[in-house]
Amino acid sequence: MARLKPRLRSMFDSVFHGKQMQAVNGYFSTFTAYQPSFTTWTGGIYEAELTRSIIESGANHASKLKPEVSGTAQNHATASLAYQPNPWMTTPQFIKRIYTMLQVNDTALIIPLFADDNATHVGYYPVLPSKCTAYDVGGELWLKLDFPTAESVYVEWSRVGVMTRHQYRSDLFGDGTNVLNPTLELMHAQTEGEMNAIKQGAFIRFIGKLSQNRNDTDREKAAKDFNKQLDPSNAGGIAVYDRIFDDVKQITPSSYTVDAAQMERIEKSAYRFFGTNEDVVLNKANEDTYNAFYEGNIETFAVQLGYVLTAMTYTKNEIAHGNEIMFSANRLEFASNTTKLAVSTALFDRGIWNGNQVADVFQSPHYEGGERHVIRGEYIDLGLISEHTAEQAASAAQTNANIALSEQIGAPKDKGQGGNDAKQAE
Repeated sequence: MARLKPRLRSMFDSVFHGKQMQAVNGYFSTFTAYQPSFTTWTGGIYEAELTRSIIESGANHASKLKPEVSGTAQNHATASLAYQPNPWMTTPQFIKRIYTMLQVNDTALIIPLFADDNATHVGYYPVLPSKCTAYDVGGELWLKLDFPTAESVYVEWSRVGVMTRHQYRSDLFGDGTNVLNPTLELMHAQTEGEMNAIKQGAFIRFIGKLSQNRNDTDREKAAKDFNKQLDPSNAGGIAVYDRIFDDVKQITPSSYTVDAAQMERIEKSAYRFFGTNEDVVLNKANEDTYNAFYEGNIETFAVQLGYVLTAMTYTKNEIAHGNEIMFSANRLEFASNTTKLAVSTALFDRGIWNGNQVADVFQSPHYEGGERHVIRGEYIDLGLISEHTAEQAASAAQTNANIALSEQIGAPKDKGQGGNDAKQAE
């Protein structure tokens, strides 16, 4: 039986298989003189249960964003955004990982994937280096990416998509999430205190008072002999003691609870930092709560991601001619049916939405002809308003009233008169 040969190209080689710059002139100088580099945060922000739940919740909602590519400069890379930006991720997974990296590190890096010719842009990949440093290479800005595998690579800044949060001190990258350290330490202290209290409460069950002073050996032997009677093998369930003890009292175990007010302050601190709330994290947000979360969190992420991918994909000339990548979401998923119906009716009647977009709101399949836009007949083009006089409008209104009256009383309609009415209405 033939043995399978291992793949010669690693994932790292697949992503960074192009020709790399070797000579580096020095660090890149920025206006703030702040070192233009960042390192992946190795703290417990993604290891703590609360903060991971917060990040995961936001990432799940962000993964529902839909890429929208406009313009005529279509290529393989923008086409890949529809379903699979790289061979290892679907589009929702791609967006979810970018969101997660951005929340954890305050900086997320996206690099382009190229075909074997090192010229054809075919996709995108979010990379997570252990360290990223800006360098000056022949007068141009390059980034050196150092990975935990001890491998390094240089990539032109113009080819990299950089997303940031809390960007203040650095001209290029986010400031990091170290400001959350005190909250993480409090969360850890609360967990440790709760565990220790539970252990201590279950450890001591009886206190015995010895009848006289005894040495350490006698005290230990007395406690050991008494504990033997508490063994589950004691079928009778009776524990006795002699004159060695004056008294034995049982300790009633009490449950340990974390101070509610203190825990609430810790949780609110985490929610504030990530721009969310408990209802969103627990998937019980109502329409108003979710809309506020979307506008303050998901929408800002979607806007930045669209601009970053647009800048790293198109030239300035192509952008000037209307080529753009943006991400949209159906915010009405959390809305009530009444709100969905009102919004859909208003936008459909005015020709803003087509039928398929209305179907998306109600999670219904698209239908034939649903891509067409229609508009209600009583609306008049503002540029043609002068052609519609008050007399014509009054005559048409009277004709419509007569038709409606005849339908109500069930009067037979004369085809000739109907033709005159239609002609008059015109």
